[in-house]
Amino acid sequence: MRTPWPRILTLWLVGILAAAQLAKISAIAPILRESFHLSLPQIALLISLLEVGGALFGFVAGLGLARFGMRAFLLAGGATLAGASLVEAIAPSPAILFAARAVEGVGYLLMVIVAPTAIAALATDQSRGRALALWSTFVPVGLALGSAVTASLVTLVGPRGVMLLWAAALAAVTALLTRFPLPGAGGQRITLPAPAAWVSTFAFGLYTLFVCALLMLLPSFLIERSGAPIEQVGLITALASLAALPGSAAAMWLMRGGQLSRRRMMLVSTLALLATLPLVFWLYQSGGTNLVESGALAIAATLVSGLVPPLMFARLPAQAGATTPDDPRIAAANGLITQFGAGGALLGPPLAGMIVAAWGWPALGIALIALVLAMLACLLVAERL
Repeated sequence: MRTPWPRILTLWLVGILAAAQLAKISAIAPILRESFHLSLPQIALLISLLEVGGALFGFVAGLGLARFGMRAFLLAGGATLAGASLVEAIAPSPAILFAARAVEGVGYLLMVIVAPTAIAALATDQSRGRALALWSTFVPVGLALGSAVTASLVTLVGPRGVMLLWAAALAAVTALLTRFPLPGAGGQRITLPAPAAWVSTFAFGLYTLFVCALLMLLPSFLIERSGAPIEQVGLITALASLAALPGSAAAMWLMRGGQLSRRRMMLVSTLALLATLPLVFWLYQSGGTNLVESGALAIAATLVSGLVPPLMFARLPAQAGATTPDDPRIAAANGLITQFGAGGALLGPPLAGMIVAAWGWPALGIALIALVLAMLACLLVAERL
């Protein structure tokens, strides 16, 4: 049986489009702060509200996916994202803008629950680890796409025009997905994943808290410290997001012979996370006035730490205790990783904003280092289980 890579790549691209909605607000955050008179913590909350659906209902959605089926979730998610982006474009007040962003989070949740579950079911035993490692890049690639596209178009059509363009793109893609072939159907039993999956997915939540705090406030950090124009800052943020791609490629190379062993996974993860620590420290302690130096440090930190999430996704079906490609424990584990990941993404930017407001940017560097160490500890416990 051959792996249907075109269908897997299509699902990956769907995830990228959904994740781009996270960065579209980040890229125009300085403009929205001025237009709606928002503080740094408030704009950080607006950025991360896309994750509120996953943070509240990720695990429940993973359980419900086995019951109701993939197609209903995928199409409902795309329609919700398109409608919410339209409301954001015409929002007359901060309250409506925040409400639309929260609703958008429900659509995002539905789409990113379906895609990895479908990928796991489509792939063969030999290619499943590589396919899931590829899927793990959807957030950084989506962040890069959203940041680059939004920053490049905002000078031409303004922030409302950008939101309208995103709404049109999402509506068009959703219409195309009505005929996309998806594996399986609803009506399966609800089954909880094994304990190792709970600890591993919590570690992933710590990673998303780390990377979203780093990347989502990076434009504000670079503009405040170096006075760089928004176009340059948007480009650097996009490059920092894309820096996770080499990590995925390396993970896929490590799994070229099949499934990844526990020993190799922990060795690579430990080295990568420890190497991330000095990069984060110097990014926020060096002053940040040199745009090139700060951008290089942010890119390097994302690149090195980005080696770990693909390995986590590849190991998740085994940690969940799945025995078949369509085992409902895979959907439940994907719901769990979405819940913890969304919680990290939801809390990361506002918590980082509060830390910066209270103690300055160097304190944020110390907090991010603590997150990386906690993530490593959880990974060790999960593999021990």
